[in-house]
Amino acid sequence: MTTFEEYKARPISTPVKKWDWGQSRLQPIEECGERLVSMSYAPEKILANSQYGLQLLEGALPDVLCREGVLRRLLGAAEHLPPGFRFVVYDCWRPVRLQQSLFDALKEQLREANPEKTGDELQEMTLTYVALPSEDETKPSPHNTGGAIDLTIVDDEGFVLNMGGDYDDASEISNTAYLENKLARGEELTAGEIEACENRRAFYGIMTDAGFSNYIDEWWHFDFGNQNWAWATGAAHAIYGRTSPGLPWNHEIK
Repeated sequence: MTTFEEYKARPISTPVKKWDWGQSRLQPIEECGERLVSMSYAPEKILANSQYGLQLLEGALPDVLCREGVLRRLLGAAEHLPPGFRFVVYDCWRPVRLQQSLFDALKEQLREANPEKTGDELQEMTLTYVALPSEDETKPSPHNTGGAIDLTIVDDEGFVLNMGGDYDDASEISNTAYLENKLARGEELTAGEIEACENRRAFYGIMTDAGFSNYIDEWWHFDFGNQNWAWATGAAHAIYGRTSPGLPWNHEIK
């Protein structure tokens, strides 16, 4: 079995060099009917930490839900973590309402920071970090399928590993290969950047070997079974479309 240290030495090479949402959303979906499950019940190598619930964003849930197949693959990936290290899952399934909240909030932040940008330019910038909210069964938002997962790794003392950038940082440093690209250009990395580069390599290698694909503009975002995954891996079709938890007392969450 490949060790964490061995993964650190494996450079990141993404199959997709420039993300194309148009191509991703063209992938056919053959829904497999897998249920959503709570990640709060997962074994100790996986921690559920609903970031948007913590921040009280409109539409956010206090728990993290994912498709059963996503959890099973993540459990397999966790076997490659060093003793005491754990995955911390920030977000997976999102209701459309939360997706809209995130999209609108980021677009407004970008508008304030870039007053010279046109509406179309701001839309394009926003789409780099938050997918378009959608109720279209043929073009669902990745997180609304339960197949997109945002996560990181904590060490045996509970500290988040240095990945060279924060979760949800809407800047170029969030690009998965950002540090690899600096090396390719012959730029010298600081000690902190070297550490982050190695951690990103290990994270990326473990997740992709477990069957996930990576959304290349966010080091923390991985996909399985949805349209992103189908396009990035060349699968014949996605197996996850829009879904909902089917809560008995609140049918509005979807």
